Amino acid sequence: MIPTDKYMNEQQLQELALQVQQHPFLSTARRLTLSKLIDGIYRSGKLCHPYKGQFPGVYEQIYQEAVQDLFLYICKNIDKYDPERASFMTWVNMLLSKRFFKEAIPKVIGNISEINVESSVLENLEDATDEESESEDYISAFRKIRQYIEIDPKGILRQTCIKKYPEINFRAIAIKRWSGVSWKDISEDLNIPVATLSNFYQRSLEKFRDEFRDLCGVENLN
Repeated sequence: MIPTDKYMNEQQLQELALQVQQHPFLSTARRLTLSKLIDGIYRSGKLCHPYKGQFPGVYEQIYQEAVQDLFLYICKNIDKYDPERASFMTWVNMLLSKRFFKEAIPKVIGNISEINVESSVLENLEDATDEESESEDYISAFRKIRQYIEIDPKGILRQTCIKKYPEINFRAIAIKRWSGVSWKDISEDLNIPVATLSNFYQRSLEKFRDEFRDLCGVENLN
């Protein structure tokens, strides 16, 4: 019997996972045990936090997206777990860190950016040999561009201002956007219409397209 305590340890979670595998597919018993397992994982505090401290402003969104996808995968593919190869939570955390967190990065950043140029900068990298290297390239590109925007080594991002609002520059807006701040919040903070901010931002990204391309080492960026 698996205890019904609020928090289960790793051994209890593994036993519960093996119980799920014993129940027929689509059966009520399987569904209920799966529900208990997912709840147990979530409450256990045993889930890892890959890339902790990175992606400021959007990390929690990426993490929650990854965890949701992970749980959906477990529900559909729990039979793929092999206790002979790894403990259950080792298997779960490997999926979270090696697959689902990395897959969630472009989903969240794409939703936040809402623009084509950012997507092209980060998605149209040189062809990689596998999904793992593609994910690493994406993360590396995000870091490089984010750091470049913050440092603005040539000062050109600070010098690019909105015509009617010369006190507002591209760097200031870009830092907010790449930190996950919504257009609505930026608009309210600066007292500038969303359309004005967004149009200026997109034109500026296009203007600095080559800068970002060279930064990422991308030879052909369409």
